Amino acid sequence: MAAWRRCAKCRKVLQEDAFEGASDTCMACIAGPPPKARATRASTVKTVRPATTPPAERQPLRGVVGSGDLEVRERRARKTATDQLAEMYAEEFAQLLQSARRAEGLR
Repeated sequence: MAAWRRCAKCRKVLQEDAFEGASDTCMACIAGPPPKARATRASTVKTVRPATTPPAERQPLRGVVGSGDLEVRERRARKTATDQLAEMYAEEFAQLLQSARRAEGLR
């Protein structure tokens, strides 16, 4: 029956023959991982970049996009969409507007 021992380095439980004499470390841990091939550079040219000018200070954003609170922006988007629909479906919009005005008691 084989005897088992725990490696002090990798903590694996291995058979007695994986250890060298009375050592607490297995032979695989003593040998270590195989050395990795080191990557070599094809060129030793060093790139020198010219000093850049510091970025200019940003000006505040102007215009419609992003200005105002969410409710105002939502109303503005809804109005734009309504105007576009009115242009695309002019006859249907005119009929709906006419019936809505009648319902309100206008004309």
